[in-house]
Amino acid sequence: MFQKILVPLDGSEMGEKVLPYVEALALSLKATVVLLRVELLPKGRSGGAFKAAVAYMTDVRLPRSETDVDMARHPVYRESEMASLEAEAKSLLMPVAERLREKGVQVEVAVVFGRPAGGILQFAESEKVDLIVMATHGEGGASPWAYGPTTERVARRATVPVMLVRPEEVTRMLPSFGKIEEIEV
Repeated sequence: MFQKILVPLDGSEMGEKVLPYVEALALSLKATVVLLRVELLPKGRSGGAFKAAVAYMTDVRLPRSETDVDMARHPVYRESEMASLEAEAKSLLMPVAERLREKGVQVEVAVVFGRPAGGILQFAESEKVDLIVMATHGEGGASPWAYGPTTERVARRATVPVMLVRPEEVTRMLPSFGKIEEIEV
């Protein structure tokens, strides 16, 4: 039934509280878990020509600020920013993946660029996932009874089932996963 379970993580403790449910599901269904992080696209910078320092000096290009000078000497291209962001995001997902692997779960990690809800939905479709598991609110959510905007968009637009976990409800499960051990039952 569910062979590929997508778990979008935003780096918040709230988001990771779905992991005990994911672990139990994956082990009982022998499913693969894909941990996904969606990063915003970097704007990028490059060392282009300086702007004219004064309007009438259009043929003479001078730096207007130290930033102009730095950008000209050390251009940072969008691709290298993306590679750096991707490596950093994967390094945040790897400890979570390792904890799941230690429990016997088959895990993959992935990073995509874009807006959170759109990135999750596009990834789910392109990778043919069977189920999306998310916390009802993550880094952006403050109210325990309200869905975060990303969660709501994914739940409304997904073409596969979406399992929403209220982080407060994790206390009902046996605490068996990393940080969850500290939660009082």
